[in-house]
Amino acid sequence: MVESIAAQMNAERFEALTAAYGGDIARWPQAERAAAREFAKSPAAAEALAHAADLDALLDTYVVKPGGAGLEGRIVAKLVRRLTIRNWFRFGSAGIGLVGVGIAGALAGSIAIAILAPSLTSDTSVVSDGTATMFGDIGPDAGVAQQDSQ
Repeated sequence: MVESIAAQMNAERFEALTAAYGGDIARWPQAERAAAREFAKSPAAAEALAHAADLDALLDTYVVKPGGAGLEGRIVAKLVRRLTIRNWFRFGSAGIGLVGVGIAGALAGSIAIAILAPSLTSDTSVVSDGTATMFGDIGPDAGVAQQDSQ
């Protein structure tokens, strides 16, 4: 692969890349490698690379201790429990909302019927002359309009 030098490297940029990516220029971003190799010929850059290589070697000696017995099982058990609770809240709250909407609809319907329908428990009788509807009397002119249209 051919590397082209995109821009001139300065000491500050070289130090930042060395701190971020270490002493091996091959692990640096592709766009920075050619300029870094050119700049690494200077004594200050070589010293920064040597320091970063020492730090890389020290970090490579670190070994992560294995987790305790049953750690994976405890993590999975907590995850399953958390997902179960989350799903219960998600679907349970939707069900509670639907029940609430149903109750509100039943209440609104019963109020509408109580207001608009004539009372069935009153002692007065409703006499209809053919012009009364559930929403009120349509008036005496309705009979005349019906006779004219026939």
